[in-house]
Amino acid sequence: MKAWANAWKLLCAGGGWFVVGLLLLNACGGNAQPSIVTLAPSATSTARPTLTQTHAAGFSWVTATSIPTALPLSATPGPSPTSPLAPTLSPAPATLTATRVPTRAGLSVEYFTTDAESARPGDTVTLFWSVRGANTARIYRLDADGERIAPGWDVRASGKLTVRTRPQDREVARFVLEAHVGEAQVEQMLLIPLQCPEAWFFDPAPETCPAESPQASLEAEQTFERGRMVWVQAQDRIYVIFEDGRSPEWARYPDNFEEGDPERDDAIVPPPGLLQPIRGFGLVWRSNARVQERLGWATSPEVAFDGMFQVDSPEPSVATLYLRTRDGGILALDAQTQTWKMLPNTP
Repeated sequence: MKAWANAWKLLCAGGGWFVVGLLLLNACGGNAQPSIVTLAPSATSTARPTLTQTHAAGFSWVTATSIPTALPLSATPGPSPTSPLAPTLSPAPATLTATRVPTRAGLSVEYFTTDAESARPGDTVTLFWSVRGANTARIYRLDADGERIAPGWDVRASGKLTVRTRPQDREVARFVLEAHVGEAQVEQMLLIPLQCPEAWFFDPAPETCPAESPQASLEAEQTFERGRMVWVQAQDRIYVIFEDGRSPEWARYPDNFEEGDPERDDAIVPPPGLLQPIRGFGLVWRSNARVQERLGWATSPEVAFDGMFQVDSPEPSVATLYLRTRDGGILALDAQTQTWKMLPNTP
């Protein structure tokens, strides 16, 4: 019993072994109540082996290195839906549909030509062609605006074709060859120079072809202070040429004078040295205040002579009319621009 008591004293006096001390704490402290201290969590160390130097004998020492374990992290709340820092979402781009473009690989026109260096309107010409890689081919005649004239000719990939140029064509006859394979297409144009079917009545001649042969006609001409008048019997028209620098530069009127009509107005008295125009010229002059104001008084009597005229187009609204004047010059009246000019004439 005494031995047990001594052992008990040793445990209490030495602080006791940790495990036994916890079990016998009440016995050491008597009636004292234990005080429990709560410590904040701290990083704990986890022992991980680390290789150290290898000795010559082949042994290596391994020491434990303590690596702290990080404390758990608290989640940080992200930006609210209304925050300006919130990511901006862009709509997905529209889906594009690829457009299939026909390929022309292997499809080509080797040549499209003719054996005629030139032709006259209405002449026949022979066309020659060769196309590589085509399933179908077709030749069209083109009008002056480059538009295809149906129906055209269905042809093989190579060959020749004899056709007639159109009598109304001027300057060039136009053809086009088109070839297909699937949806792919190639085409080539052919221009054949055309000779003028008629010759101009004066020289140097315009570069364009005349629309018709020259026509002879009785003409009359009268000069004014600021221009002249020309009457063409074959057309039954009177042309008024203004030289006052204003537009339009010329105008045309029908010749409405009939035999038996008054030739002049005796109430109109011209200034000394000037004249009142008579007959058809006088009727146009008296009936149109603008003509009278722009031309002024006549400076010479009207004179009749054998004239000639020719046009470069059958369409009057775009044609240029070429008139031979009393002194042998060529008066060119452009209907499209309403301008005129005097051309030289080499007999």
